Amino acid sequence: MSYSTYTARRKLNRLRRSACQLFTSEAMVKAIQRLEIEVEAKRLLVRKDRHLWKDIGERQKVLNWLLSYNPLWLRIGLETIYGELISLESNSDALGLAMFILQRLLWNPDIAAEFRHAKVPHLYKDGHEEALSRFTLKKLLLLVCFLDKAKESRLIEHDPCLFCMDAEFKTSKDLLLAFSRDFLSGEGILPRHLGFLGLPVSHVQTPLDEFNFAVKNLAVDLKCGIRLVRVMELLIQDWSLSAKLRLPAISRLQKVHNVDIALQVLKSKGVDLKDDHGSVIDSRDIVDGHREKTLSLLWKIIFAFHVILDEDQLREEIGFLKKTLRTKRRLLSLRADRGFQASPAKAKAPYEHSSTKITLLMDWVRSVCDFYSLKVENFTVAFSDGRVLCHLIHHYHPSLLPEEAVSHSTTQTVECSPRGRLELNCSASDSDNSFDFSATAPDSPCVEFKELLENEKNNFRLVNSAVSFLGGVPAMINPADMSNTIPNEKVVMSYLSFLCTRLLDLRNETRAARVIQAAWRKYRLKKDLQLFQQKFRATTLARETRKDYAALRNAAIVIQANWRGRADRKQITKRNRCATLIQACYRRHIAQEDYRSKKAAAIVIQRRFRAYVAGKAIRKSRVRMFLCRKRYVLLQSAAVIIQSRYRALMICQKQQREKDLQIKHNAATAIQAQFKMYKMRMIFLATKCAAIIIQDAAVVLQAAYRGHRIRREVALRLSAIIIQRHYRAVVLQRQERVKFLKARHSAVVLQAVFRGLCVRKKVARMHRAAIVIQANFKRHKEQTAFRRQRWAACVLQQRFRAQRQKSVEMNHYRQQRRAVISLQAAYRGMKSRQNVKRMHQAASAIQRAYRAHCEHKQYLNLKSSVLTIQRKYRALWRGYRSRKLNDNPKVVKLRHRLQKVTAGAREEDKLCNKTSSALEYLLRYKHFSYILEALKNLETATRLSPECCERLVESGATNVIFTLIRCCNRSVPCMDVITYSIQILLNLSKYHKTIEAVYSVENSVETLLDLLQRYREKAGDKVAEKGGSIFTKACFLLALLLQDKHRALEVMKLPKVLDRIQSIYRLTARKHKMDAERTVVKQKMNASVNGSFYIQATPRKPRPAPKFAPEWVLRKDKLKDIVDPLRAIQMVAETLSIVL
Repeated sequence: MSYSTYTARRKLNRLRRSACQLFTSEAMVKAIQRLEIEVEAKRLLVRKDRHLWKDIGERQKVLNWLLSYNPLWLRIGLETIYGELISLESNSDALGLAMFILQRLLWNPDIAAEFRHAKVPHLYKDGHEEALSRFTLKKLLLLVCFLDKAKESRLIEHDPCLFCMDAEFKTSKDLLLAFSRDFLSGEGILPRHLGFLGLPVSHVQTPLDEFNFAVKNLAVDLKCGIRLVRVMELLIQDWSLSAKLRLPAISRLQKVHNVDIALQVLKSKGVDLKDDHGSVIDSRDIVDGHREKTLSLLWKIIFAFHVILDEDQLREEIGFLKKTLRTKRRLLSLRADRGFQASPAKAKAPYEHSSTKITLLMDWVRSVCDFYSLKVENFTVAFSDGRVLCHLIHHYHPSLLPEEAVSHSTTQTVECSPRGRLELNCSASDSDNSFDFSATAPDSPCVEFKELLENEKNNFRLVNSAVSFLGGVPAMINPADMSNTIPNEKVVMSYLSFLCTRLLDLRNETRAARVIQAAWRKYRLKKDLQLFQQKFRATTLARETRKDYAALRNAAIVIQANWRGRADRKQITKRNRCATLIQACYRRHIAQEDYRSKKAAAIVIQRRFRAYVAGKAIRKSRVRMFLCRKRYVLLQSAAVIIQSRYRALMICQKQQREKDLQIKHNAATAIQAQFKMYKMRMIFLATKCAAIIIQDAAVVLQAAYRGHRIRREVALRLSAIIIQRHYRAVVLQRQERVKFLKARHSAVVLQAVFRGLCVRKKVARMHRAAIVIQANFKRHKEQTAFRRQRWAACVLQQRFRAQRQKSVEMNHYRQQRRAVISLQAAYRGMKSRQNVKRMHQAASAIQRAYRAHCEHKQYLNLKSSVLTIQRKYRALWRGYRSRKLNDNPKVVKLRHRLQKVTAGAREEDKLCNKTSSALEYLLRYKHFSYILEALKNLETATRLSPECCERLVESGATNVIFTLIRCCNRSVPCMDVITYSIQILLNLSKYHKTIEAVYSVENSVETLLDLLQRYREKAGDKVAEKGGSIFTKACFLLALLLQDKHRALEVMKLPKVLDRIQSIYRLTARKHKMDAERTVVKQKMNASVNGSFYIQATPRKPRPAPKFAPEWVLRKDKLKDIVDPLRAIQMVAETLSIVL
């Protein structure tokens, strides 16, 4: 498993912990308890005709609603509510989530096991459906409310959309309303009910949330400014900036406004908005796609915030690294038997930068590189060969990037010239031979430049592969931009910031190993220190013991010398006596042996002569043997030399392992020192014992000497026998050797001839190769010299021609510049005079218009005042005149009665108070009786008072009324609610100040079209009359709303509106035709019974206009109520100019 996968799983686990903390918070726990009480008390109940598990259609509908959530949000919600992990292939595994919902949300194995029939499979006892519905209802409502709360609290760090892009619902409220409308029994507005329980839902997914913030092209994607504003929100954690955006950003002014928001935030944070050339970065530059300024702005943002670096974490890590390095150096010093001699620390020049985080970043890099004896001075050249990056990764993850894989031979380390650097040849050739390695010293090694560059590229490839395995670090470096050049300092700083953050983020996993290593090093340092002290004491004791041993040894030598002198003197005296005796015996023996010797001499002379003749032949064979042996020794020495050279080559290839051998050598040295001390002690003890044994050995030697003399005489006899035996063997050996030497001589001759042939061929081939190399080298040298001379000549010619052309162009430019300046001055003077003249004329026109406007405004005020006064006094006079002329006792009595009733009216019976109480009932209560009573009062108030209409709109009750309409079904109480709701909306629509509030409700037109579709006229039953009333009122309301041309055009643009209206008209017309035919048939049947075929139509009493209706309702431009359904739908079609 890679580190990136591990990090993703760790983030998912953190998200799960945060979700559990939110779910187990005190407020959430209390709300969950209240929800369970409501469900168990059956105040929230699933309709009995809805089977969430048995009905496949209903089950698929609920599943589709839940899968409209983002899979990541849905997974977190389900895992938190159920308290278990869901095994999915990925966070977008919709199939796995669907299986979990079907098996655990819409079904419960525990409830199934509790109600399962004892004998019949797949049969359940009574109460199973109700228990399963309660369980599903609780889990579903809890899931929706928890996801809404989690989204509002920004539980996920990158805050994805709560719903999918193509989801049917984009708000939690709509989802709950749809579920309540289709599945719950006796429930009005479910979100309000849940809000009373402490589980409010308020999330609305806006188009900005669904905006794709990914950047693929810097010159295009940042033009709109939306992504820049989101970047600033993420950096400063201020989520109110998005509210200032203009969406969608289509025009240039909108884009400039959005970019200005981001730039104002940067200015408030003290960021200097100037590029490297000193020019100001303006919002218009970003909108126009200016690449350099856009890139400069991004660098400004990166280095102004540095949000990815944690300053405290960096300081802690630097301290830990320095402490670890000191412990490691002390440990190595003790192991090298240097005691406490610490390696001298070189004073480093501190890195200075305006940002503290950048300074700490350099200190961190230096602290890590001190482990590898690397010197880092800047963020440019020091990183050009990739060694520093390799060692940074190796220090934290040695297994991911082994140190042996790092190439140390780079252009920064190898000296290929006397000055210690690679020299660039001045040749103008584009070939690779332009790099000339000039090494004056004959012994200085010269490395090929291509190999050095390849080593650097290899280092960067290792870094990229390791970083891709780590994850979390963007691929910002390219070997072509880093190697053989000076890297960009900003790119290196940014890349190091990401790498440092990633390594320090993963250090928690290796923290235990690092702490154990540090503790082990401290322990080893302590033990080695004790061992060093013990070695020091042992060395001191060994020196003292050696001195004592030397003194004892000298004393023993003196004693032994004196003892040996005395013993030798005694022996000499004894030998003198023995010699005298031996001489006497010897002279006697000489006389006896004189004869014997002469006799034997003749025999010996004869034997010696024969031996001389045989020895002469033997010496010749020995000379040949010596020559062959000498030749063999020469061949052997040549083979030994070849073997030694080969072994030396193998040793050179294994120089990498010498460090381990050196460590083993040091250990062996320590062991040898102990062993030598032990050996010297043993020698001392042995010498001491020898001094005692020597005294006894003298006696034994004397006895042995006497025995030796006797054995020698016996051995002489045996020697003669052995010599004879050996002589015979030598003769046989000579014969066999002669045969061997002949065969060997032949083989040597053949080998010499063959080797000579091979050597001559090799020498000839080497001669030919040397001639070719010399010829190519001379050719290359001459070509290089020629190219250098040709390049120099071309450069001189170009410079001379450029200088001459420069003089001509400068003179021409100066002449044109003087002419242009003169023309510009004249033109600007003319434009200034024209502008001043035009401004004077404009000022005069503005002053005249302003004075006329003031006079006209004063005239209108006076006129309106006069008309108001006239209207008021005329009304008073007409009232007085009418009462005087038309008063009779009945009217006077009625007037007094009204005054009395008005005086005795209660406060709660006033229209304004009734409106307030009705609004309170409508917004707070959910029982049908309260809602129906409130709607009746509101219908009366809105019909009689425009102020009540305005109060109703201000309270936001229009949204609630439309929600009520959407939540109702075709039952009789629901149809009463719809009738009064439509009448209230009609009253509001007849008032010009409140009609816009009715139309602006979300999905208002779609709701009215749904009503038309649902309540088409059905003659013959009681429900049909109310349905017809709802149908005509809805048509009348649509006609009122769509009288405005702009609103009509907006509705015409909605999808399938025309088709729906035409379909409703066709159905209504067909029904009207069938009713007309049925009426004719009834009339004929009645006529046949009565005897006449003509039945006079019953006249209808015209509906008089209300006498006390307010003036704002009965305006002449308002439409009248229509009872006929066909006429009503035709009126809607005529309003929208639809041809039926």
